[in-house]
Amino acid sequence: MEQLQAQIIYNLTLTLLFFALDFLFLGNKKPLFCDIIKVRRLLQQQNRGVFIMSFTKNIVSHQPKKGKQNFLHVVNAVEKKTLLVIHHKKLQKEIEKREQEKQIPIAEPTGEKLADYSATGKKRKWDLHKQNNLKLVELYKQAIKINPSVISPKRLQDLADCASQLEYLQDAEGNKKLYKTYFCRVRLCPMCQWRRSLKLFSQVSKITDYINQQNDDVRYLFITLTQKNCCGSELVQEINKINKSFSLLVDKTKRVQPATKFKKMLLGYIKSTEVTYNPKTKTYHPHLHCIFAVQGEYFNKANYINKNSWRSIWADLLKVDYLPQIDVQAIKPARQQKAVAELAKYPAKVSSILNLPQMQAVQVIIDLTTLCYKRRFVAFGGIFKKTKALLKLQDVEAENADLVGAGNIKEFNYVARAIYKYNVKFGCYISS
Repeated sequence: MEQLQAQIIYNLTLTLLFFALDFLFLGNKKPLFCDIIKVRRLLQQQNRGVFIMSFTKNIVSHQPKKGKQNFLHVVNAVEKKTLLVIHHKKLQKEIEKREQEKQIPIAEPTGEKLADYSATGKKRKWDLHKQNNLKLVELYKQAIKINPSVISPKRLQDLADCASQLEYLQDAEGNKKLYKTYFCRVRLCPMCQWRRSLKLFSQVSKITDYINQQNDDVRYLFITLTQKNCCGSELVQEINKINKSFSLLVDKTKRVQPATKFKKMLLGYIKSTEVTYNPKTKTYHPHLHCIFAVQGEYFNKANYINKNSWRSIWADLLKVDYLPQIDVQAIKPARQQKAVAELAKYPAKVSSILNLPQMQAVQVIIDLTTLCYKRRFVAFGGIFKKTKALLKLQDVEAENADLVGAGNIKEFNYVARAIYKYNVKFGCYISS
């Protein structure tokens, strides 16, 4: 016990000495604390013991760099060692995964077309999404001639390679579970949009189911908030305006008179921004699909907001001189899945654009690509955001989001791997 106390005092003394030297004599203030916070976040996710181990070994022996000012740079050295340990752990996991895959035999190619069904028995449209993916590749090739910066050559190649090969685990009865494939994550890719929509649908269903189990007094509204169409050059500006207006509607720290009554009843929201294109007028229609969680008292006469009142509220928040179209529906349990599916539609869907006249389609692709740059289209707030964090659900728009959705494959009694490759000539996936 005494030895442990002595070790703690020793480590604490060295730490205090390090801070005193660095802060008082070397003037290394902000970079030190920023690096410590960065390292600490990494270690919280990976290995808490690495920092103490590396810090103890380096604090005395480390030599300062030469330059106009001398800094200890201990934290930078610790960070390098930390990242090295994390890298080795990831590498070890990858090796173990590959060794496990070697033990799973690959099924003999049969030359049959892919038939993949969901848990509800609905056939998954892999062929159609890959066909649309390749159409988008051709449109981007034309778009580059107009605007070379619209997509880089590497990202264009990523788009072309998206889900070209699908690897399934297969059980003795021939049932399949998607195990591995490559998704490009280009924002307009029809294949990746489809996978994100499935993931968002699953997440929203889980969140609402959990809330319903915990609270009987929560009711839901499905509201579509719209505005007038705009041209391509105004699209970014109009999306920013509609998002700012939505913030005034839901942010309880902002006192806005038209939204005061609604905010008192609001428990949380899920917002999905969608943009559709009208080929006849060549204009875009930005709008919001929202699920609002409200208190049960919202439907009392004193608190209820009818459709006409919603139109007036939204017009005031948008600061427009017309009454925009609004769709307001109370979500009953039987209709909940339909509302969730509507919300989960990917924001800038391109499937309806791919068959337009080529030059018109190319311009739409350029406009939507500009709109999507570093922009989020799905947002959670209030009770929905808290529940999402509680259930530890991934961000569907993150670059590292799992779009394969293999889940816990250990529960699937697989006996072999089946590989399907997309055949451009036949326009489908074939066992090979």
